[in-house]
Amino acid sequence: MNLVLNTTQKLLMSQKMLQSTTILQMSTTELMDYVNTLTEENPVLEVKNKYDYEQMPADIIKRKIEYLDSSDEQNRMYYSEEKDDEDENDMWKFRQSTEESLTEFIISQINVLKIPKKEMAVCDFIAGCLDESGYLRQNDEQIAKSLNITEDEAQKAVKIVQSLEPAGVCARNLSECLMLQIKRLGIENDVLNRIVENHLALVGKNQLQLIAKKIKAPLEEVSAAVGIIKTLNPKPGSGFVSEGSVEYIVPDAVVTGKNGEYTITLNDSFSASVNISGFYKDIIKGEGEGEAKDFVYSKIRQAQWVVKCISRRKETLYNIISAIVSKQTEFFDKGEGYIKPLTLNDIANDAGIHESTVSRTARGKYIQCRHGVYPLNYFFRQAVSETFGQGVTQEKIQAMIKNLIDNEDKSAPLSDRKIADELLSMGVDISRRTVAKYRGIMGINGISGRKC
Repeated sequence: MNLVLNTTQKLLMSQKMLQSTTILQMSTTELMDYVNTLTEENPVLEVKNKYDYEQMPADIIKRKIEYLDSSDEQNRMYYSEEKDDEDENDMWKFRQSTEESLTEFIISQINVLKIPKKEMAVCDFIAGCLDESGYLRQNDEQIAKSLNITEDEAQKAVKIVQSLEPAGVCARNLSECLMLQIKRLGIENDVLNRIVENHLALVGKNQLQLIAKKIKAPLEEVSAAVGIIKTLNPKPGSGFVSEGSVEYIVPDAVVTGKNGEYTITLNDSFSASVNISGFYKDIIKGEGEGEAKDFVYSKIRQAQWVVKCISRRKETLYNIISAIVSKQTEFFDKGEGYIKPLTLNDIANDAGIHESTVSRTARGKYIQCRHGVYPLNYFFRQAVSETFGQGVTQEKIQAMIKNLIDNEDKSAPLSDRKIADELLSMGVDISRRTVAKYRGIMGINGISGRKC
């Protein structure tokens, strides 16, 4: 039997370190939920609201009430014309939205149709299969198999749903969607029908002359038909409430100011002050020993560590956001398109912390500024090109491309090659294919689609 002695290194993370890392990675709402759970498990820990009126001096409370009263009076005067009766006043109360989803709207129409119950059930099923744009992605065979009915019965139910509002709903593709709307309008136009059935891709590219050549029709008639197509709705279901769950983003910090002068305010409304209860502090100051006092001691130590972790998270988050704002001042001044290359290491050096700490802290965090709400990770960008020795981000290049296209001669739009040449003269060296790729990402058409 041979004995071998090996030396290995292992990083063992204690329970406290794990808890500290977990709290650091939490978003504001996650932290609040976590603290609320802890207060149930640890009676020593308490959440003290930012506005604790029981602890507030009487004169401050009085001033707040007077201010609220005056505000309410101003609001009553301002809205007096809009709130004429009690029913309208109800609109100002918090209540569930009465807006309908597309499925609910379709089913409400099906329910008043004078059709057999079996047919109505098939129509209800089809209404539930519609996507958010109002399209039916299942074919008749799939519907028939799902409901154990014939394909003819499925097809009949589909046509019933297609006859309902909004016009174009329950189509299988864009061409069918537009044709349903054209028939609903009572338009009989052979040129229009042929374009919708066979040449919608060319319509998207604005190639009217090629369409006229293919269908052997006058350019004027083709132009008139395309004008009708542009008035139709390619997504009849888009105006309805989505049935998917809505996720609300609560920013962890708000950045306010302008022209390089910015103030960072961490969102305290969702992370109220966490304290150690004075009641339990008094218990351990009392005389005597025993299990109760030992229990309180252990809970206080646990609570003290949580308070320390939350305080450290707050300080770290503030320092990281401060460093980001300092590095990305041009973005906060001018908005998207002016973001600069930035790495985790850049922020780690400025904030005086490790790169991994920056990564953990930024994960799942959002900041709000006058340009919108952005995840912290949005501000970390790699340079994709060089301009006069400085890195340029993809967003900056896209903004430059858009600016060139916005200011081009619409009778002679710039080709992707010419745009690439213009960018090169500005110090940005990218290929024609990269220009086409970025243009596609921004949803900007090619030459034929931009030519007037």
